[in-house]
Amino acid sequence: MRFIGPHVSIKENISSAVGRAAALGATGFAIFTKNQRIWHAPQLKDEDAQSFRLEMARHGFRPDAVLPHAGYLINPATPDKELQEKSLALFLDEASRCLRLGLSTINIHPGAYKEGNREDGIRRASEMIDTVLRATEGIKVAVENTAGSGTILGSSFEELDALLSSAKEKDRIGFTLDTAHLYGAGYDVKEKAEEILDSFASRFGKEKLLGMHLNDSKVPLSSAKDRHESIGLGLIGTEAFRIIVRHPITEGIPLILETPDESRWKAEIEMLLTASEH
Repeated sequence: MRFIGPHVSIKENISSAVGRAAALGATGFAIFTKNQRIWHAPQLKDEDAQSFRLEMARHGFRPDAVLPHAGYLINPATPDKELQEKSLALFLDEASRCLRLGLSTINIHPGAYKEGNREDGIRRASEMIDTVLRATEGIKVAVENTAGSGTILGSSFEELDALLSSAKEKDRIGFTLDTAHLYGAGYDVKEKAEEILDSFASRFGKEKLLGMHLNDSKVPLSSAKDRHESIGLGLIGTEAFRIIVRHPITEGIPLILETPDESRWKAEIEMLLTASEH
């Protein structure tokens, strides 16, 4: 089965996200566990966590169909000591929220090393991920690939491999592949979607793909930019996504739309689900 759906809002309360996804015909979805652009948020109330779990059951969503996304402020690769401490505290908090919601994976950007060398940034990112994993039994971390601008880590399979190799908790670390990020980083998803997924599986193993973000791209191949577009309206085009949702590696993982036009989500979900069945 393919778990396909958008990144939905948690406006009002976190349990409302489940109904929003269900109303779109989604079989999976993504959320933030709190406001993604603030360092501190009120604690997750027991009744809100319980309500989320009940809504999940009521609408028939499996926990492994949901891919929560960590907040954008977290920078695992930073050399700045204060930002390291704040990032770690927020990362730990959000991982804990996931567990209380009954979810077992959290998606994180590997961050930017800002200064110095790339290898030190990779080491810092892996150390922070290890610290979070040791402190939160039962969670997995999905490191998201990036388009690779500036000192941002994670734009190549080689860098993702280096991060995994540097980590101690390897069994609980996997990856999220974002199609727009792949395209920006020079992976030609439009022409070589199947080859790229085969290459990932050969290098890491199928089990290391914990999720995907299915986004078309507004910017050209190898642009090193991250600009999402609705499926079929960008430079990747529809056919690549049909190939992706039929590929064996995408079975049983969340396939998340982060496309910009919410009015197209329902049609995008229907198209992808239909494609996955043929």
